[in-house]
Order: sequence, then C-alpha cells, then structure tokens
Amino acid sequence: MARSLALVALTLLVIQGVLAYDPTITADFGLMGPVTGFVAQFPGVTGLGISSIFFKLGSGGLVPLHIHSRATELFIAVQGTWTVGFIDSANTHYTAQLKEGDQFVFPVGLIHYQLAGNSAATGYSSFNSENPGVTLIGSNIFTATPPIPDAVATGSFGIDAATLASIRKALAPPPPPSP
Repeated sequence: MARSLALVALTLLVIQGVLAYDPTITADFGLMGPVTGFVAQFPGVTGLGISSIFFKLGSGGLVPLHIHSRATELFIAVQGTWTVGFIDSANTHYTAQLKEGDQFVFPVGLIHYQLAGNSAATGYSSFNSENPGVTLIGSNIFTATPPIPDAVATGSFGIDAATLASIRKALAPPPPPSP
C-alpha cells in the first residue's frame, strides 16, 4: 500500500514538473483547424519522421505543380472529388479521379498536383518526414531572386522573351502592403 502511494505521489510530481516546465505542452501535440503539420508549425512531430496537412479548396481549386524533395506524400480525398497526378522520371503522367475516401501516393521528389472538382473539396496529406520540403515549380522557376537568365528560361521552355515576361508578371508575388 505504501509503495502504491509512493508511486502515485511520484507520478503526480513528475506530471506537475512537466506542466510547470512547458505550460503549453498539449499545444505541441495537437493542432486545431486547417493547418500545416510540419515541424515548424507542429513541434509534436519533432523526431517522429512524420507530418501532415489538412486543406480545403473551392470548386476548381488547384494545388499547383510542386515536389517534396524529402518525403513521399499520401493524399486522402476527405470531401468532394479530385483529379490528381504525378510525372515520373521517364516522363510518364500518372493520374486518377478520386472521390471521398480514396487515396493516392505521390513518390518522393516527383512533380505532382491536386485539382478540386466542380465543388469545394477537402484533402488530407501525410508525409514520411517531419520536414518534407515543398518546391512550387512555376513560381520557383519564374520568380526566382535573382531571376534565372532570360536565355536559360526561354531556351528551356521554347518561349520568347515577351511570353517569359508575361509569365513572370502573372506569377510575381503581390507587393508588400504599404505601412
């Protein structure tokens, strides 16, 4: 009996110490709302090799062409319909039409996208890395700072200088708000 009481007292002391050390410890292990669950936003995944993101898009909403250089992505269609796809290293396009509950895997490092159908759609993605990285193909190529030389961009995509300027303008981030 005395041993059980000592164990309970020790447990309470440890819990009290943990709470006193980190008053927001529960916030480290739980996120509320549509957020990115990468390590920077969700410290609870530190060292676990996992992360996630929950997101909603309007009708025809697009997660543009991008890659995750450090993780494979498992996408789950939570609500609505989705067109998803990736392009492998042999330049083969794999695509699928997903409905609620369907899943699709995007292998690490391959260009991929998610496109919502004719109504609002909700998706959930999990990754096998706490920091999967994300590179948005179009904006990274056309809005790099300093810019990629015009000759490289026009030659790589078979476009003229006017088209290049138009693409850069369309993808340019908005100017910062004035103070």
